[in-house]
Amino acid sequence: MSTTQRCESINSYIKRFLNCKIPLRDFIRHVDIAQRNIRESERHDDFISYYTEPAYPTDATLIGYLRQYGAACTRQVFHMVKLEVDLESRYNIVGREAEGTSNIFKLRKFSHQGSEYTVTHSMVDNHLQCSCRQFESDGIPCRHIFAVMKNLDLQHVPPTLIKRRFTVRAKEGVTDFVVPPSYQDVPQVVEMSRFGTLNILATHMNSLAAKLDSSYNIAKDKMRELILQFQLALEEQQDPASSDILNERSSTPRRLVRDPVIVQTKGCRDSDFSEPGVQRQVGNKCGRCGVRGHYRTTCRAPMEQDSQATTQGYETASHTDATPSTSGNNQPFPGSI
Repeated sequence: MSTTQRCESINSYIKRFLNCKIPLRDFIRHVDIAQRNIRESERHDDFISYYTEPAYPTDATLIGYLRQYGAACTRQVFHMVKLEVDLESRYNIVGREAEGTSNIFKLRKFSHQGSEYTVTHSMVDNHLQCSCRQFESDGIPCRHIFAVMKNLDLQHVPPTLIKRRFTVRAKEGVTDFVVPPSYQDVPQVVEMSRFGTLNILATHMNSLAAKLDSSYNIAKDKMRELILQFQLALEEQQDPASSDILNERSSTPRRLVRDPVIVQTKGCRDSDFSEPGVQRQVGNKCGRCGVRGHYRTTCRAPMEQDSQATTQGYETASHTDATPSTSGNNQPFPGSI
């Protein structure tokens, strides 16, 4: 994996925690969270690779290869190799040629007459190289290489087919992280660099000390002595002025940001609800009589007032007009009753 690929991988992961609308303070906090998650995931994977053993299939023909990769490589690489080992039985060797110190094998997938793969085997160091170039690209031997290894009856995987960067001991060779000159004056960067170096050395020491009871007790006692020694050295190197500032900050009560006070929304309140202790009346209010429970169109009060006004008008007309009605019927005039 090149430097560009590593940067693109980290950028793709951190992009999940960011978007274009977050402010700058949240951006820095989200980046710190993403980096912390990467470190925690790496520690989790290291623990599984160091202190657990993968589950090997009982019916696998090449179980010896799987055991070798399971003991040497990380768990993720083991699962990738297991997939290639399971698929090697689909390929048959259709040709073999010898050229100097190398043997050339031609493979073809069962019931597929189109594509062929060429695997070159070096008899000097048992290195194998396939025309699919998967090992050069991903660092994992392809299924064609495993098919040729089974045909050659190789009992062990050649060391040239196991990448050191995929093994569980890949970090043991790193004795110190180099801090760039532009960041040597930044205390946080220097501290994280030292922490990474000590973490690698401590992990290797713990894996060796945990195997025996005597080494475990010695390591535990030495660690306790070193912890006390480092704590005393840190207290001696601490500046009194800075310690006073830290004590003052620790004694100052923290200001917690709480939820805002809920206020009423804008708008005029109802007159019957503004006074305390008065319950709000629920229901429709008539626009004419002002009584709740009906609408203006269903109000009966206007109809009764109109009928009374019409009756009074008819009575006035009967007293002023002396001529009786000459209509063809004998019914009395409306309003005379």
